[in-house]
Amino acid sequence: MNWDLILNEYLAWSIAAIAGFSFLAVAAWSKARREEREAFYKSEAIKKLAEMQGKPDESVLQLLREALAPKGPSPAMMGPIQAQAYYRNETLKKIAETRGSESLLEFLREDQKKSARRQREGMKLGGLICAGVGISLLIFLRQIVPDQPVYLAGMIPLLVGAALLTYAFFMTPQE
Repeated sequence: MNWDLILNEYLAWSIAAIAGFSFLAVAAWSKARREEREAFYKSEAIKKLAEMQGKPDESVLQLLREALAPKGPSPAMMGPIQAQAYYRNETLKKIAETRGSESLLEFLREDQKKSARRQREGMKLGGLICAGVGISLLIFLRQIVPDQPVYLAGMIPLLVGAALLTYAFFMTPQE
């Protein structure tokens, strides 16, 4: 039995699996970010409307109503991100109707602080996960193929994790 051939085939399948799952993760992340941006732009429109002096034009209100109207299935049939955006828009509408623009602005500022904190924590978690994967890949590849430097491929996720951690701790704006 040729162990080198088996190890090379196992290594090729491992790299293919890592690449496939990485692609799926990036695709899901980019879709979530797009939906998050759409929800953010809707809330920004509401904030701008609340900051306007006097009664806004009826055409502006109609455009805003159309943008905030639920499209497609009910929130129970949506994915978690779409349902969250739907309920957030409903909450903003209720706050604006009942308490006025000052309460709405206060709510939006607090929500923005929470969002920034969640983003920082997510970057920290992502950095730790990437660094852990890199270290374990270094060890794993070193044990499988001890006489060749393929284990250095583990440096890629390790350095990505280090970059995420550096950004999260030192470069993001703090509260």
